[in-house]
Amino acid sequence: TSECYRQLRTNLKLSGESGQPHKTLFVTSTAAGDGKTTVAVNMAGSFLSEDNRVLLIDANFRRPMSNRLFPTSRANGSSEQQADYGLSNYLMGQCTDEKQIIRSTDIGGLFVVDSGPLPANPSELLSSDRMKTLLDRCKDQFDYVIIDGPAMLVSDAKTLAAQADGTIVVFNAATTHRGAAIRILRELRNVNANTIGTILMGVRSRKGGYFREVYRSYQDYQRAAIQQQPV
Repeated sequence: TSECYRQLRTNLKLSGESGQPHKTLFVTSTAAGDGKTTVAVNMAGSFLSEDNRVLLIDANFRRPMSNRLFPTSRANGSSEQQADYGLSNYLMGQCTDEKQIIRSTDIGGLFVVDSGPLPANPSELLSSDRMKTLLDRCKDQFDYVIIDGPAMLVSDAKTLAAQADGTIVVFNAATTHRGAAIRILRELRNVNANTIGTILMGVRSRKGGYFREVYRSYQDYQRAAIQQQPV
């Protein structure tokens, strides 16, 4: 598994224009439980192994995970830096400085923004100028900003995908069907998201079968995107 994420890290570092890496990476999936948080956290760990400063933003207001995976010092007695607010507090204007929502963790180089309380209008907040400003400021402070967002079932995901430098879609071999994969990729293209890759979780090592089916769906998407480009 660690080798897979090292290969992913290398590919992401070379995915930008002129070989420059994308700094803000949005991770989404077809549905909840597909493994996108696992991918986001392991991506962060892979970048940390090269002494990068990494910020993990939990933008999944409905199913937050960062406070469980990286408990605050109130919960575990550690000396890590506290954050007074979460992402939703910042976007609603309840705090003005991004430093108020960024907290350190027990892992050197890894910082976290918790989701905060569930707002009444997630999509509007995530598409706001404050969200764009936050990402721009964080890009100046960190080598990589990884956004662990909601699944594509909700409009929040499309909003975030349109703002990130690159989007990574997680499919699950046990639950994602080819038609759903194609639909998700098409929706991302419709909002001008820069889909830089897909990850298939839960693959059984055998020739052909499901892996070939989902991989073909991504090929179909890429082929359609190329055909739509002006000559």
